[in-house]
Amino acid sequence: MNEDVLIICESVYNGNTLKLATAMAGELNCLLVNTKEAENLDLRKYKTIGFGSGIFFARHAPILMEFISKLEFSEQPAFVFSTHGSPILGKYHKPLKTLLTKKGRTIIGEFSTKGYDCTGPFTIVGGGNKGKPNESDQRKAARFISKLFPKYKRIDDYLSLTHIEPLRDGVPNVYKIKKDGNEIVLKGDIVTVNQNKCIGCGKCLKNCPLGIFELRYEKSAPIRELDCVQCRLCQSYCPTRVIYLHGTWKDSIRVAKRHLKR
Repeated sequence: MNEDVLIICESVYNGNTLKLATAMAGELNCLLVNTKEAENLDLRKYKTIGFGSGIFFARHAPILMEFISKLEFSEQPAFVFSTHGSPILGKYHKPLKTLLTKKGRTIIGEFSTKGYDCTGPFTIVGGGNKGKPNESDQRKAARFISKLFPKYKRIDDYLSLTHIEPLRDGVPNVYKIKKDGNEIVLKGDIVTVNQNKCIGCGKCLKNCPLGIFELRYEKSAPIRELDCVQCRLCQSYCPTRVIYLHGTWKDSIRVAKRHLKR
């Protein structure tokens, strides 16, 4: 795991900002925590810290602002991110950036996108920005963080395979790759789990709506990967970011037909 970057996110409303934070943490393979969890960490050991939340009354969440106000002075670089309900970003990041600057931090980047909002005038129409942030927004967040930290980009070893075995229902393929003197074991094609780095926590099992995963030898295995609809919940909840999805539009059509027959 990347121990140079830490992301601190408070997603207290609809889980909007957590989607962005998860996409960024997954891209960097770094730790993602909330402010309460961050209080138990030694923040000085990280080279860079990202801070994000939803926007409340033209600024970041009060709980995040309060947390930062208590930080020690440090020249640690920082980046900020958010989701917002209004049509444009405006200067919503300014209060947080000002506070971080006063604490000695240098702002190296910022990212924001619309988020589902069911407050104020949006209540009349059942909420605004429905479905936001969507997968496209999450990909943009991943690209943002990848450009900000190109050397930390998560490497998908599955893409280095020169031969792919035929898919088998209920029996995921196992691939062994020699890399830097070590053997990397990958299990699955459409849903691939790095067996070396999987800690067997079971979070992917608990949160996958279609029961794709099972624990085999204390490691997650995508036994029913042919049923995967690419919802990405497994990636969102995986603490070590060892799950990779390789579904194509052809797979989406095949899955739709497969589920219609049931």
